[in-house]
Amino acid sequence: MQQYHKNYATFGPIALKRLNKYLITSVIKLLLITELAGLVMFLTIEFFEHMDVFTSSLKNFVFSMIYLILMSPSYIHLILPFSFLVSMLILLILMVRGNEMIITRTSGISTISLMKPLLAFSMVLVVFSFLLAEWIIPFTSNASDYLYRVRMKGEEAQVFFKNDRIWFKSNNIICNIDFFDAKKDTIKGLTILELSDTFSINKRYDAKEGIFKDDSWYITDVTEWTFDANGIVAKKTYGQFKDLLQEPPSFFKVANKDPENMGYRELSRYIEKLKSNGHDIRRYRVDLYNKVALPFANLIMVFAAFSVGLRYAKTKHISSGILSGILLGACYWGVHFLSLAYGYGDTFPPLFAAWFSNFLFVASGVIGIVTLRT
Repeated sequence: MQQYHKNYATFGPIALKRLNKYLITSVIKLLLITELAGLVMFLTIEFFEHMDVFTSSLKNFVFSMIYLILMSPSYIHLILPFSFLVSMLILLILMVRGNEMIITRTSGISTISLMKPLLAFSMVLVVFSFLLAEWIIPFTSNASDYLYRVRMKGEEAQVFFKNDRIWFKSNNIICNIDFFDAKKDTIKGLTILELSDTFSINKRYDAKEGIFKDDSWYITDVTEWTFDANGIVAKKTYGQFKDLLQEPPSFFKVANKDPENMGYRELSRYIEKLKSNGHDIRRYRVDLYNKVALPFANLIMVFAAFSVGLRYAKTKHISSGILSGILLGACYWGVHFLSLAYGYGDTFPPLFAAWFSNFLFVASGVIGIVTLRT
């Protein structure tokens, strides 16, 4: 230890460079292990959750393997901050147990100096996570959703999405929906045409909006027009009309892209279109801001890891660090998803809802690091 201290005093920059390289290479190795373990766990849960569909035929089982591969980027993106946190905690505890932390302290290396290489690496993960969510996940998520709903469950219907509107034909019915909210299972701007055998219009329904609850559609502000060969013969209005639509929300989700599966630019354009058409965009702004906030969770985890990891004594076990990482990660995700829920419910402003957990944990981490006894 004294010899190491002497060498550091003589070759400070070289020793510090070696230390930084050691920290980065060690955390990358641990990150790959924890990320792989988390990925296998989530894919296993995904398989058993849909096992009845996946094992219903040999074709579906083959499709299920492709489906799990397509789902992998989404899970890698989701668990990356958590895996990074656990990796750093394991590394710090190993350094404490191996007396490496004592050597770095006696050599005059501060906590900030130890954090610098990991902070730099976390920014690489931030960029990687954002690019993954922007370029890869929109394609793989929509492909996996189509594969599961259409090819395996057979939910494909005569429905398509054009100019932000849903159109479909079922028997003698043609339906047009201006806007479908896949999060709330609500629709706005409904037009239904009921055709005769000669393709003339028998009836037309125009409705303002509808909501799906208790396995039924409840449509409000409905106007019914009845036609014959000479034109309009009757007009009726209804405050509420039940089961005017028979198709469940999953019927429309085949055609409608989930905003969570869009990239930042695509979702931003989608929000502008909704705004120009007068639709409520608040909850979509929460998703938009979250697409930037979530990758920065990797940076936040450096502060969280050092705040917790350096408090361990030499006698602590590695399993304690893993458990601390799991609990801390669960706490972060719990706060984050709760904050998003408040944003969706109009309690929090969209920007605040997306970034609240990041600000809370970085503040807690900084306070924890500042109060460390060094």
